[in-house]
Amino acid sequence: MLLCISTLLHAQIDSTSKAKLNSMLEEYYDAMIFEDNAIKQKECDFLIESCTDSLIRQYVANSILEHYMNDPLLMGEEGVAIYLYERWFLSGLIKPEDDWKGMEADIFYRFNRQSMIGLPAPSLQAYDPRGNVVTIPEGKACVLLFYEPSCAKCQLLIAALPELLDSLRAPLSVYLFNSGSDAQSWKKFRENFKINNSLISLYHLWDPEVESDFQFKYGVTSTPKLFFIDDSSIIQGRRLERESLGMVLQIYELYYGQSKSEK
Repeated sequence: MLLCISTLLHAQIDSTSKAKLNSMLEEYYDAMIFEDNAIKQKECDFLIESCTDSLIRQYVANSILEHYMNDPLLMGEEGVAIYLYERWFLSGLIKPEDDWKGMEADIFYRFNRQSMIGLPAPSLQAYDPRGNVVTIPEGKACVLLFYEPSCAKCQLLIAALPELLDSLRAPLSVYLFNSGSDAQSWKKFRENFKINNSLISLYHLWDPEVESDFQFKYGVTSTPKLFFIDDSSIIQGRRLERESLGMVLQIYELYYGQSKSEK
C-alpha cells in the first residue's frame, strides 16, 4: 500500500490522480484504525515527507488533516489532526489549500486543542440556578454535557440520559451545562429533567455571560457536546453519542466495581 502511494505521489496532480490517491489514503486510514495516535502521527508524517513535489505534499497533508478533522473513524482520532496542524501548518512548513480551509483548520485547532482524550479536563467555573459558583471538574468521575434547551439534537440525546443514568451502579457526577442565555427555557428544562438514581449527583449549570471561556476550552461551536471525565480529571470520552456514552458508562461501572472489590 505504501509503495503504491509513494509511486502516485510522484505523478502529475490531476483529477484522476487525486481520485486514486484519495482512495489509497482511505485504505491507509482503515489499515491504521486500531493503531494508537502516536503510530498514526508517525505514519502520516512519513507519507507527507515522502512527497518530493511541494504541490503534492501540500495536497496530501491537507487531505490527511481534513480526514482527521472531519471524518475520524474512532473517538479520539481528532488528536491526530491537532498534531498535524501544529507540526506542519502552524509551523509554516505547509500552507492550507486555500484561505477558507486555512480558517476552518485554525478554528478547529483553537477550539479543540484543550479537550483531547487523555488531557486534563480544563477547569470551568459556572453558575447553578441559585447563582452559586460551581467549579468543574471536581476530582470525581463525571459526565459533562453542553446543550441548549431549544436544540433538537440535544433534546434527542437528553431524552436518552435518564434511562442510561438510572441503570448505573456506580457514583457519578452529571453536569448539564446550558450554553444558552434564556432563563425561562432553562427553568422549564430543569423542571422536566428527572433522575431517580441516588448514586447520581446532578448539577444544572450555565454561564450566560461566557465568563468561563467554555467554548474554547471544550470546543463548543455547536451542541450537544458530551464528555466523560475520570476521577483523575482526565478526559476519557469526547464527542460522545447515546450509544458511545452507554459503552463508556459500562466500562466505568466495571472499573468501579473492580476497584471497590480490591479495597
